[in-house]
Amino acid sequence: MNLLLIVTVIVAIAKGCLSAPTEDSDERESLQELEAVRRLRKTLEDSCESNSGSNATYGDMMEAVADTPACFGSKFDLEELVDGWNRLSNATREQYFTKNCPVVKQGVQECLVPVEAKGRLCMTSEAQRVEWPDFPMYLLPKVVDLLCEGHGEILFANNSQSPTKCFENYFTYMKQCMRNFVSETNAKPRGEFAEVECRVLERSRRCVIDKLTNCGNGELIKVFDLPYRSVVEQTACSNFIKLE
Repeated sequence: MNLLLIVTVIVAIAKGCLSAPTEDSDERESLQELEAVRRLRKTLEDSCESNSGSNATYGDMMEAVADTPACFGSKFDLEELVDGWNRLSNATREQYFTKNCPVVKQGVQECLVPVEAKGRLCMTSEAQRVEWPDFPMYLLPKVVDLLCEGHGEILFANNSQSPTKCFENYFTYMKQCMRNFVSETNAKPRGEFAEVECRVLERSRRCVIDKLTNCGNGELIKVFDLPYRSVVEQTACSNFIKLE
C-alpha cells in the first residue's frame, strides 16, 4: 500500500473526534440503537475467536487500538501539527504537507498497520458490518492520497476561505447521517445486504453531501465515497446503486 501523509486525518481526530462533547453530539441514542451496538460487540468478539481460533484475539485487537494514540504521540509533535493545521492557507499548504509526510508515513507503518493486521484476524469481508465511522484501516492510505493531492487541493475547493472547517465537521456530519444506520439495517452483515439496506446507505450519502455543500465544500464527499464505493462494490448494493 502507498502509505502517504495521514496528518490531516490525525489532526481531525485530535480536534474533532476526541474533542469535548457538544450538545448535538451528546444526544441520547435510542434503546434500539444501543441494543444494536451491544449485539455488534458480542458478534465481533465471537467472530474474532471463530476466525482466529483464539479467544485472546479480541482483547489483543482492542489493546492495539488503545495504544494507537500514544504510539503516534511518540513519532511526532501533535501540537505542532495542529498548530500548522490551524494556520493552513494557500501560502503555507505546500510546506505543511511536504514537511510532515515522512514522519506521518512512519507513524502509519508502525502504529496503524499492526492494528489493521489484528483486525483482519477477526473478520472476513463478508462478515463486516457498516457502522457510522466505517473507515477500514486499509482505506486510510487512499484517504491520505486524496487529501494530499495538490498539497491539500480538495480542502481549498470552491475557493474556501476556511479550508479546514468542513473537513473537521465531516466526522460529525457522518455520525449524524449514519447514526441510525445499524438499527435501520437490523445490524445485518454486508453479505446479507438487500435493496432495503442499500437504500439506507444511499440516503446516508445524500445526507452527508447535503451537509458538506451547506458548509461550503461539497467536494469533500470524495472522502466519504472511498468507504461508500467499497461497500457498494463488495455487496449486493452494486445491483441497486449506480456509482458515479
